[in-house]
Amino acid sequence: MEIERFLEPRILVVSGKGGVGKTTVSAALALVAARQGRRVCVAEVDAKGTLPKLFGAGDLDYEPREISPGVFGMNIVPDEALAEYLDVQYHMKKVAKVFSSTQFVDFITATAPGLKDILVLGKIWYLETGRTQAEFDTIIVDAPAAGHMLSFLSAPMGLSDAVKVGPVQRQSEWLNQMLRDPKRTRVHLVTLPEEMPVSETLETAAALEERIGIDAGPIFANAVYPELLAKDDLDELAHVMADGLPDELVAEAKDVGLRLDGEDLDALLGYARFLTARRDIQGKHLRALKKGTNEPVMELPFLFTAGLELPGIETIADAIEEKVAAL
Repeated sequence: MEIERFLEPRILVVSGKGGVGKTTVSAALALVAARQGRRVCVAEVDAKGTLPKLFGAGDLDYEPREISPGVFGMNIVPDEALAEYLDVQYHMKKVAKVFSSTQFVDFITATAPGLKDILVLGKIWYLETGRTQAEFDTIIVDAPAAGHMLSFLSAPMGLSDAVKVGPVQRQSEWLNQMLRDPKRTRVHLVTLPEEMPVSETLETAAALEERIGIDAGPIFANAVYPELLAKDDLDELAHVMADGLPDELVAEAKDVGLRLDGEDLDALLGYARFLTARRDIQGKHLRALKKGTNEPVMELPFLFTAGLELPGIETIADAIEEKVAAL
């Protein structure tokens, strides 16, 4: 598949079970789009503040700010979204801040479940339809974790069912049209190759299609260990080492400034066996994931780093580009 076709929907919603790396994938998708010359906005909606740290940037606020060449970040806060809504729709700029204070928003959303989600989605609609000062080619939504994501995306449906007439009904219908049009919006789920994340991902994917009717794209299986050595290769290496360190290996290590002893190789062999065993377990869950969905599954590499920064995000972006090309 050509990368331009993959990026055709203007809105890419990224979600998954907590801790699977959805913000990492959101950041990598932003780099993929920016490499194509697109102007990209990544919107955080859970205020965790993880996204800017991946790019080495400071905290985000409600106004988009460039955090990497071609990539802008923002944090969509419901109270500021309400202030903007009152100003744009009803020209109530002078009183908007009063009605949109955090305490007031908490009060009215307690009596109207889903309103916070509506306010956030409304801001995304403003971005997508070009009704803001800054225009973007691609909008990536770092959405809530999968459990909340379904209610987040279905909030406009509930509002349009409850309110049958008037401007609120029309605006909720605009949101429904945005979310349900596969040329405008696509959801990408992120998972780990482990039993619970895979099970929850399959349930969420089914609910997206059956309950909400939103287009789902390829699923990202994050942090997949590379295939290192086959079991036969490990057994052969162990057999060779049983008679001591091969002189050739010692000489090659010395040429690059390493001094090897038997304990070093024993430790490396043990680590290789551990990673191979883990990869086998992951393979089992990846097969279950692929069997349980009709969507392609893109395997993203496990990064052997102490922390995740921009070079790691670029590595994942490279992997996404490679997987897209193979579709």
